[in-house]
Amino acid sequence: MKKRLTVIAILLTLTLSLALPLILSGCAPRDEILKVYNWSEYIGEDVIEEFEQYYYEITGKKITVKYDLFDENELMYSQIKTTKADYDVICPSDYMVEKMIKENLLLKLESNLDDLGYGEIEDYRNDISPLLISGNTQDGYYFDYDYDKESGEYNLYSRVYTMGTLGILYSNEATAYKNSNYGTYSSMQEYVEANGWAVLWDKAFNQRIMMKNSVRDTYAIGAIYTLLNERSGEFLPTITPSMALNATDSTNVAKIEKQLLAQKKLLNGYENDEGKEVIIAGDIDLTLQWAGDAVYAMDSLQEELSKEKDLSYFVPYEGSNIFCDAWCIPKYSRNTLGANLWINFMCKGDIAIENMDYIGYTSGVVSQEVFDYIVENWASEDESGYFVDLSYFFGADCGFDTTLYVAEEDYNAFEAQFPTLEIVQRCAVMKDYGDQTRAMNRMWRNIKA
Repeated sequence: MKKRLTVIAILLTLTLSLALPLILSGCAPRDEILKVYNWSEYIGEDVIEEFEQYYYEITGKKITVKYDLFDENELMYSQIKTTKADYDVICPSDYMVEKMIKENLLLKLESNLDDLGYGEIEDYRNDISPLLISGNTQDGYYFDYDYDKESGEYNLYSRVYTMGTLGILYSNEATAYKNSNYGTYSSMQEYVEANGWAVLWDKAFNQRIMMKNSVRDTYAIGAIYTLLNERSGEFLPTITPSMALNATDSTNVAKIEKQLLAQKKLLNGYENDEGKEVIIAGDIDLTLQWAGDAVYAMDSLQEELSKEKDLSYFVPYEGSNIFCDAWCIPKYSRNTLGANLWINFMCKGDIAIENMDYIGYTSGVVSQEVFDYIVENWASEDESGYFVDLSYFFGADCGFDTTLYVAEEDYNAFEAQFPTLEIVQRCAVMKDYGDQTRAMNRMWRNIKA
C-alpha cells in the first residue's frame, strides 16, 4: 500500500477546507467547483487531480475539487439536513444512504450519461460486485442489500465505493490471554478464535481494549456479543446476526446497554481513527476495527510509524457487520454535472485500483483489471498456500477465472481485504434505526456519560 496523508497534511486540508469557501466563492463560478465530502484518508493520492483532467477531457472545461473530511456518518448527515450544506458528492455508509433516501436528502443519479450534453460518455457505474448491488438478494446469505430502494426500484441514488467487515484487530505478542478465565490456550490466535467477541469483554485485558466512538459500530458488536455469544449470559440461539445487529426493541436494547456499560470499565477508550496507531505502539492488545484499517495497520502504517507489530484480524464466527460506503449526490448540490461525472470516474477500474491500493479497503468495482491487480499483489508464485475463489464477489458469469493461491504468511491480510464466502455468509447489514433513532442515541449518551 502507498503511504497515506500525514497528520500535518490532514490538518492542512482541514484548515484549507474552512478557508476555501470564502476564497473560492470570490474567484470562480460555482459550476467550476466540485465540493466533495468524504471520510478522512479515503482516496488515492492523485485521484483528485486525475478527475480534474478527466472532467476537462469530457467537457472541455476546467473544474476545481474542494475536498472536505468527516469521520462520522451522523456528522455528515447533520451538515446536509440541518445546515443544508451544498456539497455535490458525499460518501455515506449503506444504512445512511437508506436514511437519506427516506428523508428526501439525495438526488437521483443521471440514468444516461450521454444526456449530460457532452456526447457519448463511457459509463462505468454498473461495474459493481453483484454481492453489493442493492436489491440483489443472494441465497444462503444473512443479508440482501436493499439500502438504495424507492418504490420497488433499486440503485437510483448511489454507487458503491468500498466494502468491508467489522472485526477484531489483535496483537499476537499479547500475553494477557494466559490469565483469562475463559480457559487455557496456546496462542493469542487460538484464544481469539475460540472466544470471538467475548475477548473484548475479558477482564484479563483490562485497559488493553479499544472500541469505536460510534453508536452504530459499538452497539452492533455489543448486540452480537450479547445475543449470539454464549459467554454473555444472554445467548439467544434462535436469532440471526441480522436480527441481532438491528435489535432496537426496548428489552434487547436494555440488555445490550448493560453489557456495554460493563465493558466500558475495561476500555482504554473509544476511538474513530487512532486505534490502529495505539495498538502498534503497544498500548493496547485488542481493538474493534474496520477491515480496511486493519489491512493498513498490518502493512503501510507500521512503515510510516517505524514500528513493527505482529497483528492479525479476525471476524468472529457468531457473526459481524458487512458494510459498504457509496457515492451519492445530496439534495442541495449546485453542481450535479460534476457530481455525476465524479461518481462515474470513481467506478473506473484503474481508479478503483488506485484507491484500493492506497486506503486498504476493498473496492466495489469488479473487472478483469481489478482482478489482475489482486493477482499481482496477492497471488503466490506457485500453487501453494490457500486456494481462493472470488467468483462470489466478481460474479459467476464475469467471463474470467477468479481463482488464485495466496501464500500462508499473507493470507490473514488478504482475508481482511477480501473476506471469503464463509466470512460473508456469517455477516449481516445494519439498517436505519428509523423511529428508534432518538432512543438509540439516548442509550449511547448513557454509555458515554
